[in-house]
This record gives sequence, C-alpha cells and structure tokens, in this order.
Amino acid sequence: MKAIIRTVLFCTVIIAGACGTTVHMTGTWKAPEAPPEGFHNILVASLTSNITAQQVVETQMAAALQKRGVTAGKGLDLFPPKFNPVTEEDKNTATRKLLDAGYTAVLTTSLINRESQTRYVPGTISYAPYPAYGWYGRFWGYYGYMYGSVYSPGYYTTDKTYFLESNLYDLKQDGKLVWSGQSETYNPGSLESFAKSFAGQVSDALQNAGLLKK
Repeated sequence: MKAIIRTVLFCTVIIAGACGTTVHMTGTWKAPEAPPEGFHNILVASLTSNITAQQVVETQMAAALQKRGVTAGKGLDLFPPKFNPVTEEDKNTATRKLLDAGYTAVLTTSLINRESQTRYVPGTISYAPYPAYGWYGRFWGYYGYMYGSVYSPGYYTTDKTYFLESNLYDLKQDGKLVWSGQSETYNPGSLESFAKSFAGQVSDALQNAGLLKK
C-alpha cells in the first residue's frame, strides 16, 4: 500500500509540473481607427532591462505570431543593447530601422505590477477510515501501518501574481495605439512556460480582434 501511495504522490507531482503556466487575459481594448485589414509585419518589443527575459518573451511571441502567418521580428535583433528611447537621435534611428525593415506595427509587452502573498500549507498524512483497508481490523495491523506512515509537515509558501500589459502601435498612424490587452499570471512555473502561454493568449486575442493579417 505504501508503494501505491508513493506512486500516486509521484504522479501528482509530475502532472502538476506538466501543467506549466496559465495566463488569463483580463481585458482588451481596440481603437475604432484600427485598420480593418490588420497587420502583417509586426515587431515584438519586450520592455524590460532583463535581457534573458526579453529574449525568451520576444522569441515566443514572434513564434506565436508567425504560426498565424504574420511576419514577426524581435526588438533585440533591431535595437542595440544601449538603445535609449528617450533621446531624439536614438528614436529617429530606430524609426528608420523599423520602416526600412518593412514593419507596420509594434507590439510591446511589459510587466506593470507584481503581487506576493505568503500562506501556510498544513501538513498531510495518508488516511482511509475503517473498513476500507484490512489493517484497521486488528491492533497490530493498524499500529504497524500508522507507525510507518510518512507525515508531510506544513510549510509556508509565497504565491506570486504578475500583471502584464501588451500594446499594439500602428506605425502608419505615427505610432498610434490601436489595441491594448491586460493579462495576469499566477505562480509561473518557469520563464519558458510563462512566455509560451503568454504568447499564445496575446496572439489569440489579436487574432480575435481581427488585427492579424496573413
């Protein structure tokens, strides 16, 4: 029986890990002036100082858009590491690069808030009341079973919720905002699993809004 319990616990861990990260879209907005034909050439720009996170998010987002027949590129491939969006010189240089590359829209992603909450997870022990199992019927059977049972002690864990915003800007309208989407992620399993789920949700939302053109 103990072997069965260990197997069940092991499978539970595997299944939980396979679930990955779930991203929920909490709201979207579309401008009336958004072109009805949508966009075919989109640059993805993740606005973060974390280069690793930027690379992973932009790669997954570009891949999700490409699966829908859209030509999508990454900001890291276009903007230099020391790019400063505040200076006019850098902005003008970046604008020329965007237009020369044929992009008609820019999709930005950014983390706008993060919340953390610590909670206590109580300890657990395997339990099945009489007469489910035979060892309950005799003192030594019950004693031996409970004596060898493994108790999982309680522990504190911190839950993290991330709130992100994605904005689509129309370069043909002087960089005007034409779509915005907000999403939340609860306890992401990993950067990769988050980026993949996030990219899928945002690309779905853009597709449903009629903003992706093959």
